[in-house]
Amino acid sequence: MSTEDLAGTSPETAPLVEPPSPPTAVFDVADTFPMPLGTHTKAQDRVVEPEEDAPENAPVPAGRWNILSIVSLLLALTLSPLTVIFGYLAIGQIRRSRQRGEAVAWFAVAVGWLWLIAYLVLGTVAAITWFQLR
Repeated sequence: MSTEDLAGTSPETAPLVEPPSPPTAVFDVADTFPMPLGTHTKAQDRVVEPEEDAPENAPVPAGRWNILSIVSLLLALTLSPLTVIFGYLAIGQIRRSRQRGEAVAWFAVAVGWLWLIAYLVLGTVAAITWFQLR
């Protein structure tokens, strides 16, 4: 409907016009990251259509493993107190990006706290012993 058709009508009697609906296609995650030159393929141009009968709260399949959760587990095995920091960072990334490894990160955080407490106890005992021997 053009504006010439509505020229003689009042605002109360003008017909309502539906705005165009937004597109329902969801783009693939691979399209959001720039690819190095020469590695672009036609498979990255595909559009993923949402399923019509899928419920809103359907579980999304998990992605790849989070690197920080693996790093925090390795730090926990090497008795490092930095495990706590890397573990909490991994948990935040996993919840934002739906990656795998949240249980590994929580385990590493728990072991990291145990190592921190052990280091504090050992440090306190060593300091008390040092001052008693002087």
